[in-house]
Amino acid sequence: MIGNYEVTFVEGMYPQDVTSAVDGNYISMKGYDHCTVIINCGVNAGASSITVNKATDVSASDEAAYAFDYMWTNDGAPTLSALTKTDVTSNTFDVDVAQSMYVIEIPAASLKAGSTTEFDCIQVAFGAASATTLCSATYVLWKGRYKSDTPIEPLTD
Repeated sequence: MIGNYEVTFVEGMYPQDVTSAVDGNYISMKGYDHCTVIINCGVNAGASSITVNKATDVSASDEAAYAFDYMWTNDGAPTLSALTKTDVTSNTFDVDVAQSMYVIEIPAASLKAGSTTEFDCIQVAFGAASATTLCSATYVLWKGRYKSDTPIEPLTD
């Protein structure tokens, strides 16, 4: 189902030029077990570095970098449905190929890994690109933790 307790779509960042650094929306994963972040880039004349941040609330309290080792990409082949698993260095990667899709998988349980802090919120952040680079981000929240006829609002705590 779409738009209820099983899957919820949230705009992480509307399509825009990331020539200046742009922070996407923070979302709360309190009501969900998993988030898939989908980044789409059209025109890409300069690389933008992507990072994921985690926090204890959607206002970015106790913000820290989220550690991840890989992402998936079609690397500029929009007519192919297959994505390739690609290693990530130091929890960041560049979106540097036009017409590319990048996917990051975030299990809610991994937000607390190695920490006593109760992280449950995430945000995708785009570093400033050296030239015009048009991108967007969508959060797909999966496996709602509580059965409900309406989705749990992820943009608030």
